[in-house]
Amino acid sequence: MEDIKILVINDEGEDVQLERDIISQSLQGKAPTLRVKYIPAKDSATVEKELLEADGVITVYTNFDRKTLKKMKKCKIIATQTIGTNTIDLNAATDEGICVTNVPDYCVEEVATHTVTLALSCVRRVSTFNRISREKIWGIDDIYKYGKIHRLQGRTFGLVSFGNIAKRVAELMAGFGMKIMAFDPYLDDAVFESCGVKRALTLDELFSNCNIISIHTPLTPNTEGMIDIELIKKMPEGGILINTSRGGIVKEEDLYIALKEGILDSAGVDVIHDENEFESPLYDLNNVIITPHIAYYSEESLKECRIKAAEQVGDVIGRGITPKYLVNKEVKGKTKAKLS
Repeated sequence: MEDIKILVINDEGEDVQLERDIISQSLQGKAPTLRVKYIPAKDSATVEKELLEADGVITVYTNFDRKTLKKMKKCKIIATQTIGTNTIDLNAATDEGICVTNVPDYCVEEVATHTVTLALSCVRRVSTFNRISREKIWGIDDIYKYGKIHRLQGRTFGLVSFGNIAKRVAELMAGFGMKIMAFDPYLDDAVFESCGVKRALTLDELFSNCNIISIHTPLTPNTEGMIDIELIKKMPEGGILINTSRGGIVKEEDLYIALKEGILDSAGVDVIHDENEFESPLYDLNNVIITPHIAYYSEESLKECRIKAAEQVGDVIGRGITPKYLVNKEVKGKTKAKLS
């Protein structure tokens, strides 16, 4: 067996000993040498060069288009340390026999907690009150002009998609006495019933009936720009929109208009449309809370993510088995690696 070269591409730091140990264990001495090399994601020239000889890649947000994937003649797996895989051309990866894996369950608690935090902060106007209290504005007489606040009990919380994170959000928000409704066309009725959640058959139905909407669907060609001004207008007065999924799911200019014109009361987002240029119009508004795509973060979730991504590489490169979190399942039977 030839030497094995694995690239770890991110901006998290150079320590790849954890990945090295996990992949080495899977090889069980089959390869003369295992090289696990860290490359900063920002060093695009080095990344492009090193990909040509890589047997496997562990990455976060590196873009892999068809042109890039075609050059990766030795690559058998791209393991992304994320839930979403929108930076990878899955059809091209399949055509090239490259397995693509994600880590769909590593930060459920973190993202759910962050989602609820954003929602509660919007409801209670925490960001606004923190700002004005520092301006020595105090007491309820002055507070009224910043908008009414309603208790959560009896109001309805809506979820766009109903996967692991959304289910946990539903549990948490139900604890505040809220009614829960969710839209997900890919699930059976029994899934909603088992969670005590009312099913919305359409997005129109969801938005028309919910005071707070939280987005948890992946970004795909079908979901890009799915949340627009017409949907937002269907929400009851004083609606709140939360997005901890991907910025591209919401038409950002529409969200800006809805917030600016009072169609929405407020929003809480952990993602924006362009996270490289930071030119979002949302930064100009006071009724939106923006956090820097950090909902996934805790020390525990990062370690769990690293372990699970490395295990996927070990399964393909070392054990020769189909990885647990294979995304492009169509690649089965035509992978570069011989998998059982």
